[in-house]
Amino acid sequence: MKRAFTTSSVILVALLLFVMGCRSGGGDLSRAETQRQFGVRMAKMNLWREAMFRFKRATEIEPANAMTHNNLAVAYEATGDFDAAAREYREALRLDRSNQYIQKNYSRFVEFTQKAKKRDVKPAAATAATAATTPAAPPVATPPAPPAATPPATDTTATTTTNPPEEGAR
Repeated sequence: MKRAFTTSSVILVALLLFVMGCRSGGGDLSRAETQRQFGVRMAKMNLWREAMFRFKRATEIEPANAMTHNNLAVAYEATGDFDAAAREYREALRLDRSNQYIQKNYSRFVEFTQKAKKRDVKPAAATAATAATTPAAPPVATPPAPPAATPPATDTTATTTTNPPEEGAR
């Protein structure tokens, strides 16, 4: 009896959750909030192109929402479109300068892009430096210098001697 009650309770709760989930998930796609929520779910599943599409739709519906522009910037960043990401971050900050979440995302983005630029500049600079130091043609062989009339002087007075280690010292 107890087992039948538990099973039927679980089924009832699951059915209620399913019905409630269908109602909230099948929301009105003409609302920016629905598009935004859908975009967040897609981003969590690493479906960045779909998330980007949803965030674009949300910004079209509600262009003054700073968080939607932030989310769109993150999606652009994840897909490698850094110019569009920078544009959206700046728009999000223009709409809500006090939002610390947007500020942190933007500062991380700027830090990342600056590091990436430095990495790109170093190999290019190293290649340019190597090209500048590498001769274009092989050097021309020069004839050997004639022998000197007198051999160079050597100091024969200075001799070095090493003392053997003392007994017992280690």
